[in-house]
Amino acid sequence: MQAKTPRDRIAGLVLARPDRLLGMEPFMADVVQGIEEYFAGRRCSLLIEFTADVAGEIEIWRRWVANDHVDGIVMVDLRSRDPRLAELERLAKPGVLLGGPELEAPITNVLVDNAEGARAAVRALADLGHRDIARVSGPRDMVHCQARDEAFIATCAERGVHGELIEGDYSEVSGQEATRQLLTGSRIPSAVVYDNDLMAIGGLAVAKELGAGVPDDLSVIAWDDTAVARLAHPPLSVVTVDVHGLGTIVGEAILAAMDGAGATTYHVPKPTIRLAQSTAAISRN
Repeated sequence: MQAKTPRDRIAGLVLARPDRLLGMEPFMADVVQGIEEYFAGRRCSLLIEFTADVAGEIEIWRRWVANDHVDGIVMVDLRSRDPRLAELERLAKPGVLLGGPELEAPITNVLVDNAEGARAAVRALADLGHRDIARVSGPRDMVHCQARDEAFIATCAERGVHGELIEGDYSEVSGQEATRQLLTGSRIPSAVVYDNDLMAIGGLAVAKELGAGVPDDLSVIAWDDTAVARLAHPPLSVVTVDVHGLGTIVGEAILAAMDGAGATTYHVPKPTIRLAQSTAAISRN
């Protein structure tokens, strides 16, 4: 077998997802495309595996390193008290964390201001007259979901808005379940902010089933600006970052780490809101 040259490298990415979230959600698909675009022509490739949880992810990392399958690791979805940080240090492989927050641990970060995205969503809806807003989050052990939750509740309070939180798992089914709970409860929101496009798609289906028109009866905003969001009916308003561009930054960061660069922090532009047909001013009637 031909030995690797310094430019024949592999970066590994494990996605820990619940069983009902089959395959790669649109956000990660766009990130992966961006990574692979950056790798093109640089004799570097991306190895992706799926598992159900963080313990399974660590086992995959160990197998990769034991068999010399990867030269660096991309880590996503930081958890509270995440054991992967210590494991990555133990494995002594270059690593990059996507999503932040900025850490004391010696690992390169690609920081996304998740709190600003939540603040911007609440402000946009409050400016349209909404006073009852719900947020359907991803798993709350994920640090970026916690940052969004905290900013959502704080901004609702600042704008005199009633805010409600429901936890999902990024699957379309969890979006359906959360939306059914919201639209059949005692205090029905006029707007919902979903943590990803798949949960929002599930929400649109349940709203239609229950006779709630979007956006006349219910306004919807989703993370992130993906093809799924743009092709939804109606097209989704989104908390938008350049997801493909985010992937190219991750590709640059892990390649630099594998080249021996010290731990650094990459900042990306703050999220903004792009309003589309799923969002409207609340009726004053």
